[in-house]
Amino acid sequence: MWIPGFGRYIAKPGNRVGDDAPDFKLLDQDGAQVSLKDQLGDKPIVLVFYPRASSPICTRQMCSLRDNWTAVMQKTRVFGVSYDPPAALKAFQQNDKLPFTLLSDPDKKVSGAYGVAGLFAAARVSFVIGSDGKIKAVITDVKAGDHDQQVLAAV
Repeated sequence: MWIPGFGRYIAKPGNRVGDDAPDFKLLDQDGAQVSLKDQLGDKPIVLVFYPRASSPICTRQMCSLRDNWTAVMQKTRVFGVSYDPPAALKAFQQNDKLPFTLLSDPDKKVSGAYGVAGLFAAARVSFVIGSDGKIKAVITDVKAGDHDQQVLAAV
């Protein structure tokens, strides 16, 4: 169910399976700059767009990845993306012991490039990006408690 003000995935040239993933530079939870092109390597990357750090459903979604981290990290690298500022991301990461990087997209440019931007929050959508920089899968029907299994099936 879509909530007004929250993003929903809009497929367009540049954010569909087979397209080159839009590159970006965002600050992580520690204030360090992270770019997609610098992260490409031997494992696929999963960009997990989510509405709000520390909200109940987002926490459940991210904790599903954390709870199955051994299997997830063997197959991919995970980056969570929301509009939250780095300080809120740091608190979210520490409070819930999230073992992956969280990225801040306050101006919604990256969310917009991936077609998931909303007025108040990004859509709950994950993108699998291959080591060649191409989008390999788009997970649009995210199941918060089983997102780890969705990610593993997609990679």
